[in-house]
Amino acid sequence: MTQQKSQPLISKGWQWAAVALGGIYLLFMGVLLPLTVNGGSLRQVINVFVPGLALFTLVGAIAAIRASLHSQLGRRTRHAWRWMAAANVLLALMIPSSVVIPVSSFPSVPDALRLASVPLLVVGILLLPRSGESRSRRWTFALDAAVVVVAAAIPLWYFQLGPTLAAEVVDPRRVAAAAAYPIFDLLALFAVVVALLRGVDPRVRRPMWLAAAAIVHSTIGDTYLGYLNSHSADQSWFSWQFPFWLTAHFLLALSATEQCRRIHGPARVRPSQALRKVSRLPYLAVVLGFGMLLTVAVNEGSLYSWGGVAVGASVLVVLVLARQLLAQHDNHTLATTDSLTGLANRAFAMDRTAQTLAGATTGQGNVAMALIDLDDFKAVNDRLGHAVGDALLVAVADRLRACVRPGDTVARLGGDEFAVLLPDLAAEHTGNLAERIISALKTPVRVGGHELIVQASIGLAGGDGAMSTSELLRRADVAMYAAKEQGKNRWARYADDMDVRANEHARLGSELRQALKENQFFLLYQPVVALPGGGVSGVEALIRWRHPERGLVSPAEFIPISERNGMITEIGAWALREACSQMVAWQREYGPTAPGKMSVNVSARQLHESAFVTTVADVLRETGLDPADLLLEITETAVFDGGAALETVRAIHALGVSIALDDFGTGHSSLSLLRTCPVDVLKVDKSFIDGVTGTAEQSAIATAMAQIAQVMRLNVVAEGVETEAQAERLHQLGYPLAQGFHFARPLPPQDVENLLIIQVDNRGRPELTARAS
Repeated sequence: MTQQKSQPLISKGWQWAAVALGGIYLLFMGVLLPLTVNGGSLRQVINVFVPGLALFTLVGAIAAIRASLHSQLGRRTRHAWRWMAAANVLLALMIPSSVVIPVSSFPSVPDALRLASVPLLVVGILLLPRSGESRSRRWTFALDAAVVVVAAAIPLWYFQLGPTLAAEVVDPRRVAAAAAYPIFDLLALFAVVVALLRGVDPRVRRPMWLAAAAIVHSTIGDTYLGYLNSHSADQSWFSWQFPFWLTAHFLLALSATEQCRRIHGPARVRPSQALRKVSRLPYLAVVLGFGMLLTVAVNEGSLYSWGGVAVGASVLVVLVLARQLLAQHDNHTLATTDSLTGLANRAFAMDRTAQTLAGATTGQGNVAMALIDLDDFKAVNDRLGHAVGDALLVAVADRLRACVRPGDTVARLGGDEFAVLLPDLAAEHTGNLAERIISALKTPVRVGGHELIVQASIGLAGGDGAMSTSELLRRADVAMYAAKEQGKNRWARYADDMDVRANEHARLGSELRQALKENQFFLLYQPVVALPGGGVSGVEALIRWRHPERGLVSPAEFIPISERNGMITEIGAWALREACSQMVAWQREYGPTAPGKMSVNVSARQLHESAFVTTVADVLRETGLDPADLLLEITETAVFDGGAALETVRAIHALGVSIALDDFGTGHSSLSLLRTCPVDVLKVDKSFIDGVTGTAEQSAIATAMAQIAQVMRLNVVAEGVETEAQAERLHQLGYPLAQGFHFARPLPPQDVENLLIIQVDNRGRPELTARAS
């Protein structure tokens, strides 16, 4: 479906007309008006010009209403434009009425239209959406706006309201007229300044500036009129407030048309940038306010004028002082608080830890720290996006707060890593806290329409006055990684032997790259056999490390290390290339007697690498292996959360490579995964195979998995077969393939070749084929 390009609601022709009208207006204001002021021809000029300006304002208002009806912006923005457009409609009616209808005493028809438009304009401005604001930020905006408004109120008082109240005879109507316009002007000015300071939708920021300029012009005109009224000055039908009013109406009309023109434009300027542009407004307002005070000091004034200006200046001082105190509080909060979760940040946590350790008794071990790392959090960001990930972090922070004592410090150190500082608590007593945290996280978290289960690995460590902050954090970190190695979603307390293991792991990690360069890795191949005869159907490649000093290093030891330091990507690519090359060599040497499939294990980290699909394709091309002869084994956990890993698996499957779920049943075991992930083979874990010769309850899971595979047309392999009785029972349950020590241990290539030679007739050998269509 082709998406049609949105058309602007104000055509270029109308925009040119607006420019032309603006030129005529400027000509009138700059040339005709000074030449004809108080002249007979001026009324004729205005009689022609005012209806045009009114029409321009009215058309702009109608266009803004139409824009609000057809725009795809947020509901608040549409409502805001409607309120401001309604204000422009009243102003459009007020312009000709001020000329046509004779002005009587206050309030006249033009007065009513003009004053009624202000609340509509204010509501529209305040409805404009903005980015999220903290309570402190809202107070900041309010104080800054109040400074601007009070500074503007000082000249209004001095020139207008003060002299009116100081008159010998105080006319209530004159007082109302003198007070109404300034109050409404200040109300509109307050709304505009708040909107500009807090940042509005970038597409309506220029219209907001036009509206602000309009209100300033209107305020000047109203102030001048009030000055004339308060001093009983002789007024003709025209005076100098009229140009300012005309300018205000013209700017408001331009604001409406500018809104319509920018409705489809992209948000190029961030609110924070706009905030920096207008952040000097309160300081400029203070300068103007005190400048007014100096003006009064030089010129004589009445008691009302002096008193009002002095009160205004005093209020300015109080507001500025409050603003500075709030800014100081905000700066301290920003420096010590994590902006996302509201917890203490890393700097504050380290400083608090240092203070707590410094005040602790040496040798007592009465300070503890819990380091918390969320398990597989990256999968949430990859699958559901960073917005959901951030919401999850906020929810976790709230639960951590609920688990600690009042005097404990909960901090977010960065990413998905949290810490809890526990003063006056020995490390051996921290297990209850860790259990509370793990238990609190078990309850699913609902964020962004998703129910997420959070798991965490927690490291506990204790210290005293003789320990540094970095050492306490290091010990908690060592314990946390020990918890992860034990299977995640658990806690571990630091012990001295963990350092030995950690140092050993660090040493092994640094030696992995050298081992890859010096060809210290090699592959063994464990046969996958057909039941019941035991003929070789395929092989699984298993990596080994022959260290020059330590001898054979177990994969259970170096694979997790390579996962953490990223070397698994290079090691996995080497193993894939080596296995495919060996498979091609066997096919060339033994023909149909060669294994039907070469199975290679793939880690979760490899699946998250965007280049892994290219690596698989390159290896197949370089070695010449048919993609149908390769079987990549993945774990349920690696793809359960979807995201980048699942997309990688789908791309590999599209190459023609088969996919096996290894150790099936030990991970999440979601049957929905078999529908979303392109699986060809299920490899049932040894823990379920051990019970197949026992009771019906013990063999129930293995039986069910064979039935599931049959229904879903998947091949199924039983892992860890160790006895003849298990092999016979698996065959009875419908398992066509198996592997385990009962048939053969992992073998070097030459021993696999001996098995191939022994197989005289392998025509009935079942193969691991792709899923049936």
